[in-house]
Amino acid sequence: MAANRRSAGLSMMLAGNLADNWVPDELVKACESCSLKFTFLNRRHHCRFCGHIFCKKCSKTRVALPDEYGYEGPQRVCFACVPIIEGRMRGTGKRRAPGTKRVEPRERQTKDTGVDDMVMLSKIDEKSIVDNLKKRHGCNLIYTYIGHVLISVNPFKPIPDLYSQRTLLDYRGKYPYEMAPHVYALAETMHRLLMSEAESQCVIISGESGAGKTEASKLIMQYIAAVSGRGEDVTRVKDIILDSNPLLEAFGNAKTVRNNNSSRFGKYMEIQFNAAGDPVGGRINNYLLEKSRVVYQHQDERNFHIFYQLLSGISNDLMDEYGVRGSPTPDQFHYLNQSGCYRVDRIDDLNDFNDTVNAMDTMNITTEEQKEIFRFCFAILFLGNIEFNQNEKDESFVSNQDALQTFAHLIRVDPKAAERSLTHRTITTGMGGRGSVYAVPQPIAGAMYSRDALAKSMYSRLFDWIIARVNESMFCEAYNSIVIGVLDIYGFEIFKNNGFEQFCINYVNEKLQQIFIELTLKAEQDEYEREQIQWEHIDYFNNKICCDLIEGKRPMGILTLLDDVCNFPKGDDEKFLAKMSDQFATHAHWTGAGAGALAFTINHYAGDVMYNAEGFVDKNKDLLYDDLVLLAQASQSQFIQQLFPDETGSKKRPTTAGHKIKSSIAELVKALSKCSPHYVRCIKPNNNKAADQFDYQLVEHQARYLALLENVRVRRAGYAYRHPYEKFYFRYRVCSKKTWPSWSGDAKTATEHILNDSQIDPELFRYGVSKIFIRQPEIVFMLEEKREQALYSYAVKIQEFFLVYIGANNYFYQIRVEGNEFVKGKKERRRKSLERPYRVDYIEFKENNIVQSIVERYGDECIEFGDNCLTFDSKAIPHRRVLVLTNEAVYILGVAPRKPPGLKKGEKFDINMVNEFYYGLYRRIALTDIQHISASALADDYLVFHVINQHATVVELRRKTEFFAVLQRQKAVTVNFGNSISFSCKLPKGKKAANQEVSLQFSKSDGGDSKVVLAGKGMWTVAVPSGMPPSSEPIIEQKKATVQKMQMTQAVSPRGAPSSTASAPRGGGGARATSPRPSPGGRGGGRGATSPRPTSQRPTRGG
Repeated sequence: MAANRRSAGLSMMLAGNLADNWVPDELVKACESCSLKFTFLNRRHHCRFCGHIFCKKCSKTRVALPDEYGYEGPQRVCFACVPIIEGRMRGTGKRRAPGTKRVEPRERQTKDTGVDDMVMLSKIDEKSIVDNLKKRHGCNLIYTYIGHVLISVNPFKPIPDLYSQRTLLDYRGKYPYEMAPHVYALAETMHRLLMSEAESQCVIISGESGAGKTEASKLIMQYIAAVSGRGEDVTRVKDIILDSNPLLEAFGNAKTVRNNNSSRFGKYMEIQFNAAGDPVGGRINNYLLEKSRVVYQHQDERNFHIFYQLLSGISNDLMDEYGVRGSPTPDQFHYLNQSGCYRVDRIDDLNDFNDTVNAMDTMNITTEEQKEIFRFCFAILFLGNIEFNQNEKDESFVSNQDALQTFAHLIRVDPKAAERSLTHRTITTGMGGRGSVYAVPQPIAGAMYSRDALAKSMYSRLFDWIIARVNESMFCEAYNSIVIGVLDIYGFEIFKNNGFEQFCINYVNEKLQQIFIELTLKAEQDEYEREQIQWEHIDYFNNKICCDLIEGKRPMGILTLLDDVCNFPKGDDEKFLAKMSDQFATHAHWTGAGAGALAFTINHYAGDVMYNAEGFVDKNKDLLYDDLVLLAQASQSQFIQQLFPDETGSKKRPTTAGHKIKSSIAELVKALSKCSPHYVRCIKPNNNKAADQFDYQLVEHQARYLALLENVRVRRAGYAYRHPYEKFYFRYRVCSKKTWPSWSGDAKTATEHILNDSQIDPELFRYGVSKIFIRQPEIVFMLEEKREQALYSYAVKIQEFFLVYIGANNYFYQIRVEGNEFVKGKKERRRKSLERPYRVDYIEFKENNIVQSIVERYGDECIEFGDNCLTFDSKAIPHRRVLVLTNEAVYILGVAPRKPPGLKKGEKFDINMVNEFYYGLYRRIALTDIQHISASALADDYLVFHVINQHATVVELRRKTEFFAVLQRQKAVTVNFGNSISFSCKLPKGKKAANQEVSLQFSKSDGGDSKVVLAGKGMWTVAVPSGMPPSSEPIIEQKKATVQKMQMTQAVSPRGAPSSTASAPRGGGGARATSPRPSPGGRGGGRGATSPRPTSQRPTRGG
């Protein structure tokens, strides 16, 4: 922030008007509007429009400035500048149409848009919460906070710029309170805590089916990939993380009546990070694939996406290779035509198929393996087309041999063996040598069961194989690395006919709700009691009773009871229902459906769900007969053989589906407990998947079972931050002179000193037995900024000291040697420039938010050189500019005075009365586009940039020799020296021609002033006074200094402690425009700094 004010002062200097009364930021002690004294809580706020300093009350409004001002995103301004800015926006015709407004930082809350954090609601009840969500939904503000919990309402439509690259950059390096609620803000918080605390993070995304959970998980992974590094290995891992989404969606997602892209499996992705905060590996755990969807779909639903993608995008050559005739369509397959739904709005199966193939390439799945996968999918479809009939003995046989022949050809087995495996079941009786083996013919129902069981098993095993290949591609041996976990699991479901699959899905959601309650409501209140913090208990519904009903062992829960029934040979659905009736007849959350009805109802946290008990026992057994396993193992395809490694003939009791899901969820809970949790609560505004439609009762129901009201109450009455005293001291000890650089007392006393010296209101924090509790997160953010200011100041001092003094190859010494060698014998020299020191940064680009934000638009570039210069238009008129050199391009920035308000068009004003300037990008020249640079052989400062297929740019740059040295380190650009230069000059708009050829002639004259003179059309001349001979050499002395090692008086904590070293930036004194940890107040900072650039403190130069 302070950099902007300093930039304004720098701009005044560039315009020849360095105000004598300009005051450094640190000397401004009170608001320049209301004179309110600044404290640590009442912080300084810079107006981005006028550069002056105000308090929060006088600068609360944030608005978007015109693009030509060079700012990234909406900015904070003072109230006095608001009408001026709005007038300028109207004057340029920039009116925003409804729905096109970009994501804005937190603005003044109004009744129309509601509040962005529901802790701030004036009235706390369910109606106020739902009303607030409705207001924000109507304004396309789909994200809302409850403290650190993010509420997301599915808009069922694209919102312009909500997820654009520019919006993503706006959230990079920002604290949540600085920007509007967004899933990017949550992802940024996770990544920042991962780095600062060195602790694993996880996000639990929950909500109904169709509420937007999958999209939220993809956006979080997209953000993490965007803000991490760009090394070769890092890029590979990021590509795998991002491309895993289309691949897993193709094989694991499907259209349901609630959601066009519903996840039909649970996914917990762990992304491993190194110490630099870059992803180096990962792992995906999948849970409960809904494999029954392979063989049956409800009305208006679809099978898994991959089948429709395959039929849309498969080539004719592969179809011929598979032996598939013609161009089959979904309606020709039994496993696809039962629901009558083949197309989905906003889903392009052909494009998605191409994305799936590209994702397979990223996962290193070979072309041959891809052919086998697609062949396997076709085999499943033709398996479903096999039909059965039966003879007079009720023995089934295949009635359509064409489908059987194609299926056998696709899995490469004998057709007769395939038919026998489907229509017969091998039964073994007796033990040992007395046992007998019988091939028992099956009726039609048994053959169809075998067919469907084989299809479900084939698809499930294929899906597991794909997950394993993704994990193999992301494998990293860094077992102790920190991780970010993203849990995207199917939402709570209530259909007309709810079976075993919905029962398992809802059980998982019940467990997630229990985790949320345990960590946000119960655990928080229990901790206040342990730490002896005064607290009034808040009641809430604990769904543990419902979880115990499903998973309990003693007394037996539903899943345990179901496993017990499955252990009996004659166990069936009727016996299962009878046992439940005996066990749970008096249970408050279980209700039977009455005599003769094969159903039961569970009172879940999200509502009552009636389950059809038919099929529970068979689906829980999850049996695949040995005949079908042996058939697959007999395939001539090694790919199919590796999918069926089962041992046949084993007497070991197989694991049931219920036991598997209980074990998986237990492992999931264990993994989540190792991470610091974050939450996204997704809400579906209507059941019609319609945009701009808000079903009040539906949202109210979701808000009730998601416990949003209780969450608001606990958050409002509780403390947002709590940490052990030791950890708090180690993290923030640099914030107090009493605790830094040494401290010999206890951690609690040190904590007291830190908080007192930071002038924090005692009512905003409490001392517990072993922890400090801080009520408002803004307090912690303020401490973070104060810590970053201190660390940055130390880091820059160390860095610049090393650059100037330390080592035989110190950077500035080398730059000076290289620069003088480059022009030696080619160009006359001036005495003053010959002997001057080099420092590459003459515009304070390390601290200049505006310059860095302009450079940041073009990617992760490192600023290597910056200086003031002049450029010339077609009439040889000079214009003040700033030249910035990065490792990728040369930037020409303009510094212009801002006209006083109220001036009419064309009205003149006194430049000396202007104290307000702004930056704007005039031209960016990529280094690869520079054909060559021309310079004279005389003692002048002119450079001509010749650009391939574009007009040239003429620059007068005083520190040209230093520029040449830094430029050659980035790219070996040719520089021609001569006193006659021809170039193409850009003409103003309105001329018939775009460019004009110009001849620039240099001549030596003792009375010359080195100014460009327009001698005629297309003729420029420059008279240059005599300089020192081209062979002149400066006396370059290498500065040396002795570095004394100082022993730390206090042990450094492995977590949260500041780093004591600073590495030199790449190429020397460069500053990264987009560093991995930009400052909260802006972007970038010195790449060599150990901590982000502070927002209001300028480091001292030198050592």
